[in-house]
Amino acid sequence: MTVHVAASLDGRIAIDRAPTSLSTPEGRRSAHSARAEHDAVLVGSDTVRIDDPRLTLRTADDAPAPTQPLRVVLASALEVPARARLFDERGPVLVFGAEGRASSGAEQALRARGAEVALVPADESGMVALAPVLDRLAARGVRRLLVEGGSRVLTSFFRARLVDVLEVELAMSLLGAPGVPLVGALERPPRLTDVEVVRLGANVLVRGRVVNE
Repeated sequence: MTVHVAASLDGRIAIDRAPTSLSTPEGRRSAHSARAEHDAVLVGSDTVRIDDPRLTLRTADDAPAPTQPLRVVLASALEVPARARLFDERGPVLVFGAEGRASSGAEQALRARGAEVALVPADESGMVALAPVLDRLAARGVRRLLVEGGSRVLTSFFRARLVDVLEVELAMSLLGAPGVPLVGALERPPRLTDVEVVRLGANVLVRGRVVNE
């Protein structure tokens, strides 16, 4: 599983609760290349609400590519805006909610927008448990998963020690507080090995394999 994310030099991925652009044009092309190499791209509901991404693979002229990755959203209470742009694009959208937290009304609203909805057990914090999500995705043939955020989702994957490759587009800027950190507190922070650094215009991409101690 690969994490691909843009972050500032001080490790922030956004200004709190506000859309934040950190990628260069070269960085956006890199993100689309990452999507092309994976079977599914996953984000959390906060990313959908704040950034309103399409999560599609685009061609050079910004048209949708013929083949799209499965678009996956983790939303414990199925709190995904019905007007989100990802529902305007062709291709499947799969929203995972947590059993006991998702209302039937929210589920019906998402299905009316063409999304698939799956309910899985909640973890100890009431969020969608990752293991059953990965099992469901594997059953659909997803072998290569790309996770793009936000912070809660990234933290969950790192805490569960599920990340194999980390790709961070480092923007040459500082966001400071109340910027959102790339990850929250980790009991056993991982390190990177086999690190590569690639220029992406004014930014750089740092890519490496994640080693959990």
